[in-house]
Amino acid sequence: MGDANIDDLRDQIDSLDAELLKRLADRAELSARIARAKRERNLPSRDPQREQAMLERARTNPPAPFSPEAARDALAALIEATRATAVLRGSNARARNIAIVGLGLMGGSLAKACKAANPGHKLTGVDVAARLEAPRASGLFASLHEESDGKAAVQNADIVFLCAAPMINVGLLASVRKDVGPDCVVTDLGGLKTEICHEADKHFSLEHGPWFVGGHPMAGLATSGFANARAELFVDRPWVLTPRPKQSLGPLKALQELIESLGARLALLTAEDHDRTVVPTSHLPQLLSVALTLCVGGRDRGLAGPALKAMTRLADSPPELWTELLHTRNSQVTTELQRFRSYLSDLEMAVAFREPLKRWFDKAAGLRAALDVAPRDNPA
Repeated sequence: MGDANIDDLRDQIDSLDAELLKRLADRAELSARIARAKRERNLPSRDPQREQAMLERARTNPPAPFSPEAARDALAALIEATRATAVLRGSNARARNIAIVGLGLMGGSLAKACKAANPGHKLTGVDVAARLEAPRASGLFASLHEESDGKAAVQNADIVFLCAAPMINVGLLASVRKDVGPDCVVTDLGGLKTEICHEADKHFSLEHGPWFVGGHPMAGLATSGFANARAELFVDRPWVLTPRPKQSLGPLKALQELIESLGARLALLTAEDHDRTVVPTSHLPQLLSVALTLCVGGRDRGLAGPALKAMTRLADSPPELWTELLHTRNSQVTTELQRFRSYLSDLEMAVAFREPLKRWFDKAAGLRAALDVAPRDNPA
């Protein structure tokens, strides 16, 4: 077959790909309409039985040349590809004035998600001058401001999101409190809650606005920066809020509406419980990923499979951010590392003395299954 024939076939594939993407967009729009209708009728957003029936039909009636399993997997991927878009477009959140301070991965993803959920949101952004080029080119923001002009960005905001590094957010609280309006709700996206909530108690009242509610979406990527921001980053992820005791319900409801419109699942914890929980669930996996990469890196001979790549994904995470997070909780992180080391020692001894490993695997399998119990939105 000559080059001309290959080019012709590639042209046909390109045409099919364009048509496929158009049909996927149509599917996402229909799913968004279903999502809106379900919200209006207070129906569950996910229908697992329907999804399972769809996948089973694909498996039992696969189009050639797909195998039954390949057809099922292809439909599952299609559902996944349109699900997040459908969740965002199915939102009915009211339009807000939203200020985002810090326009890296998290702030950028928040901006994209807000606009996807409701194009009527008016966004203002704040960052250092060198980081404003990409946000400006995105067209998402009504205005962008350097840090010296932050007041202009937040003074008319309904909600302010602090998306800088955790301790920078802590340092911003006093000035933000002076600059925002009396009904504004201020929150943050940082991975440390105790420090910022204690500092907020010095500047924000629990009885009248403006308000502060600590927040932390359990989402992220190994990469950083606005260029890597994704509107779908928060879909189906827990978003923790850490209200203080006796705090007014008004700011919580405002944040809940917006957070759920982004596809996230609201979770309420105290600041202290949040910090105790994220060390084993977030900080420990980060260190284990780094350690595993250091152990096996350069020795895979090109044979690294999906498991190894998944387990070492976090090794690319920004070291500056994680140094701050880990050092701030160094005592608890050290305790969790020692706990992990004890399990490694048990497994090491079992392997060394050829003991059965079933009890370890069975226990781990049961605990692993518990990680998947949270429902997933899927307006199919």
